[in-house]
Amino acid sequence: MVNIGFFCHSNFTILLVGLALICPLSQADVLKFQDEAVATQQLILRFCYEDKQLLPYYAGNGAIIPADAPGATIEHLQKVANNVGITLELVRQPWLRCLQQLENNEADALVAAYEADRAHFTVFPQGTNNEADSRYAINQLGLCLAYRFDNPLPEKIRDREQEITLARPLGYRPIPFPANTVLVPTHSPAHALDLVIEGRVDTTTVLCQLNGIDARERHLTMTPLQILYPPLHVSYGYLMVSQQFYRHHRQITEQLWQELPKMLDKARYIQYLKYPDI
Repeated sequence: MVNIGFFCHSNFTILLVGLALICPLSQADVLKFQDEAVATQQLILRFCYEDKQLLPYYAGNGAIIPADAPGATIEHLQKVANNVGITLELVRQPWLRCLQQLENNEADALVAAYEADRAHFTVFPQGTNNEADSRYAINQLGLCLAYRFDNPLPEKIRDREQEITLARPLGYRPIPFPANTVLVPTHSPAHALDLVIEGRVDTTTVLCQLNGIDARERHLTMTPLQILYPPLHVSYGYLMVSQQFYRHHRQITEQLWQELPKMLDKARYIQYLKYPDI
């Protein structure tokens, strides 16, 4: 005799149609079987990031993902993804395209600073004021102005009647600049630095503080540039996910946000400032 009770409690979703004829299943049972089936497949998180080197976060240029030393942020994400049991799929694109793909649900996640105009298509760890909660940031950075040793930038800043030209890559979020600043768009941070070194613009922004530690990229010490402290702006980077990903995988997303600050290796971020000799 066939044991009907066995079939009614089986987890084999392939038999759902046959089971419905033998012992009708409730909607809750069907959803449970579906959830169990999804759980057996390892989730893939499609992470999009800039295709230009941005140390210490991302190393290398172009669409190729470096097999070794891909960047401190990539290593950080890989460890956390492994810890929560998901697969990290890396995709390198121009930054504005990453933002567009997240908005279109073609990418699942990226790392970015909080901006009110991104809130309608991103999901990020929120505090009580509905803004980003810095306790769950993946990293913190400070930006300073870099200028040629023979450029009287501090005096120009104090004298608001003098115009300050500042090179900054296209697509980068606006930050509070001196009132007399004129922005000059560039293709990359390296291009912006070149314009400063050549004396074609007054200044650009560079990383000068990392996770609370004053630091600078090694190559800056080999240029005729000075850095103006304290940081002009301090910001936090968050793992932002698409609305679709969050809707389908809310629990996993919350786990990622919880684990990221716990697994932050500040020393590794500092080591990347010596790239490629790390």
